[in-house]
Amino acid sequence: MRATESELPEFPFTTADGSSDRERVFRLREEQPISRVVLSGVPVWLVTRHADVNAVLVDTRFSLARAIDPGIPRLGTVEMMPGQLLATDPPEHTRLRKLVTKVFTARRIEQLRPHVQDVSDRLLDRLAGLTPPVDLIEHFAAALPIEIICEMLGVPHQDRDRFQDWTERILTVSGLPDEEVRSGWARMTGYLAGLVSEKRRAPTDDLLGMLTAARDEDDELTEDELVLLALALLIGGYETTKNQLASSVAMLLTEHPDQWQRLIEHPELIPSAVEELLRYVPLFGYEVTFPRVATATVELGGVTIAAGDTVLISLTSANRDSAVFDAPDEFDPARLPNRHLAFGNGVHRCLGAQLARIELETGLGGLLRRFPQLRLTDDELQWKKGVFVHALHRLQVEW
Repeated sequence: MRATESELPEFPFTTADGSSDRERVFRLREEQPISRVVLSGVPVWLVTRHADVNAVLVDTRFSLARAIDPGIPRLGTVEMMPGQLLATDPPEHTRLRKLVTKVFTARRIEQLRPHVQDVSDRLLDRLAGLTPPVDLIEHFAAALPIEIICEMLGVPHQDRDRFQDWTERILTVSGLPDEEVRSGWARMTGYLAGLVSEKRRAPTDDLLGMLTAARDEDDELTEDELVLLALALLIGGYETTKNQLASSVAMLLTEHPDQWQRLIEHPELIPSAVEELLRYVPLFGYEVTFPRVATATVELGGVTIAAGDTVLISLTSANRDSAVFDAPDEFDPARLPNRHLAFGNGVHRCLGAQLARIELETGLGGLLRRFPQLRLTDDELQWKKGVFVHALHRLQVEW
């Protein structure tokens, strides 16, 4: 018998201390992989099995653009804006993505590897000169990806501290009032609009300069689309990689010190270890990505999802599915093949996937090589609550 609306569980699932109840999501994958939950007072579908999550990712009948319509439930105060890359469907999404795809081809990004290595080495030299304990997030995990994406976009590196505050507001789930979230959006978009004006006065050959020319000379996007595309690239270029690197190091040092030692002794495993970290270490604060809305009736995993229904997908749960991964709850740095969905799939697959891989491989490899005795000094890791991306407040280390 189908549960009535009043009987449906509230989502996000949380523990007594306000943290995400990840295990409850995992249990649903085994017991009821496509289930009904209530989000912001509205019944929605929660999809947790790898095959079903992948089916939603590749099926364009599940719309991200529709998810910003009035009345569609959302994760707390996190919201998307019309014209943003993640809030568009084809053909608009195809048009916008095409403007930057040529910069993010695997071949062109691979050519950046030596430069990423140089930046990483310089940051590690600086880290080695500090007196421990130091915050590894501030001095390395955040510093590496933000320097690279700022260079690519043509954004002044000295403004990075401002980005940290604004993006945390933008990516909140329940940690801030609506007005503070809107303030983050306004400040970030206002800053980028001002930077676009500077590019007009003094054209540059960086990515933001290229997009400005595409707006002014070729009329390929609107002014709002230009600013929001820059915002998506800036946030996507550092926020997720920063937290993935920090969370991965924390997990290795606390839960799998034997694997940390194994990677020191076998650095050739670092590429496969990064893929396994992407599978194993949760990226999303409440295990799900942005909501999607079905634009037609869809049969999915034996369940009928009606047109207009909202759907949440859990990449975290999909990446622990025993139907796809042997011993899914074990961390295996030599796991091959590794069909994780950390970067999504379909038309919205992460544009910067290859750049993230290079930064994670370079960053982790550098830490293992330069600081083999790295250890945490905090007795207990403090995770941020109420945020969209799973993140630590700090990562205090010594060596």
